[in-house]
Amino acid sequence: MTRLALVASLALIALPARGADEAKGEKVDFDIHTNHFEKNNAGLKGDQSFLVFGTADAFDKVFGVGFVMGKKKPNVVQKATFDRHLVVATIKRGNSITTYGLEKVTLDKDGTLYVQYKAATEPPGTATFASPLILSVQKDKVKKVAFIENGKTAGTAEVK
Repeated sequence: MTRLALVASLALIALPARGADEAKGEKVDFDIHTNHFEKNNAGLKGDQSFLVFGTADAFDKVFGVGFVMGKKKPNVVQKATFDRHLVVATIKRGNSITTYGLEKVTLDKDGTLYVQYKAATEPPGTATFASPLILSVQKDKVKKVAFIENGKTAGTAEVK
């Protein structure tokens, strides 16, 4: 091994490994909601949005419901959901569909709700897609939502 290769190898060993971001706090109950789409007139821009909804009216300005044939009844957000729950969502936009795998949802003592998930994109195409992940959680004590995507904090949203 050359001296330069040895020095480079030792330098890599000495670098601290950056750990992945991790949800903190106690696990909380949640529901995943399906069959919603981002409305064309929602006014949201960019590659990704991070949202918190406290009312059905605010939610309905951004999302519509699309039904497909099948045996399983979709779990759509109902107006009554907002009586005791917040609805939190992230939407990824681009030329491929994103699928999500929820890992955990926790609430920290400071009021931060952590939504930790894996996101995977399909091969790109020519169409434009908006892929949402939508959850509802008890609204008690939630002040902020942190979205941890593939081990990194992707964004946050404040509860208003």
